Amino acid sequence: MRAAGILMMCSVAFCAGAWLVVTGWRQPRPRLERAMAHLRRPARTVAVNQSSTTAGTIGSFVERRGATARTRAWRQPLRLIGRSVEVHIGYLVLAALVGLVVPALVLGVLQVAGVASVGLWIPTAVSLVGAVLAPILVHSTAMASSAEVTVDLRHQLGAYLDMVTMLLAGNTGYEGALDQAARAGDGLLFHELRRRMREAATTGQSLVRALDRVADDYGIVELEQVAATATLSAAEGAPVARSLAAKCSTLRSTLAAEQEADARIRNDKVTPPLVAMALLFMALIIYPALNL
Repeated sequence: MRAAGILMMCSVAFCAGAWLVVTGWRQPRPRLERAMAHLRRPARTVAVNQSSTTAGTIGSFVERRGATARTRAWRQPLRLIGRSVEVHIGYLVLAALVGLVVPALVLGVLQVAGVASVGLWIPTAVSLVGAVLAPILVHSTAMASSAEVTVDLRHQLGAYLDMVTMLLAGNTGYEGALDQAARAGDGLLFHELRRRMREAATTGQSLVRALDRVADDYGIVELEQVAATATLSAAEGAPVARSLAAKCSTLRSTLAAEQEADARIRNDKVTPPLVAMALLFMALIIYPALNL
């Protein structure tokens, strides 16, 4: 490799490292207006019928070739971000093709321009690594987005349970409390609850059935427990409002305990990097003294 190529690659690596250090160090504190705008954002519309796109066509072709059993567990997490399994498989295939072609193309252009002489094996190895890492990156990003939506839904569920508990304490009937609490918010959970409750009212079913359907659609176990408690209380002749209020109180306490445990885990994850940095600084200070 020529000296100009080495200098250019070192300069790019130095600039990228400096940018990462500066952006990681200067993390701005979120403003109150931004936090309030995030809380008051409109409900997300979930549309998973995207099979007509290019990615959907490729994903449908791959899924028909035997990938259905492996991707069955992706259906519910991908539903939270409004993406079908076929489209996601198409994205993975396209990412693998891009990871396979782009590194070899870039290295080939550099070799033709005379900036670097890397031979044949290095572009091949980099292309194979890119073909493996690109789909992993796309899949992990989608799962991370789905996890964020899940956390958001759990927060909305806590607010919904608070409203149900307050309405039940005000001597409101349990179906009236479920309906009025669903009209108190504008998030995804509240939007889906109102839609399912309209369907249940149109077909003459109980509103508890709407809770069960939303829980099945988005995998919200706590909401399914609330629906099961109301159904069992009504079937056994127990006071539904009292049982529902007790279950809501228990679930709110459980959600608060889980959030506290998650915060502690996040704090514990900071300790190893801090210890490693302290040891590194100690080594940098002690090593010159040992050479004297």
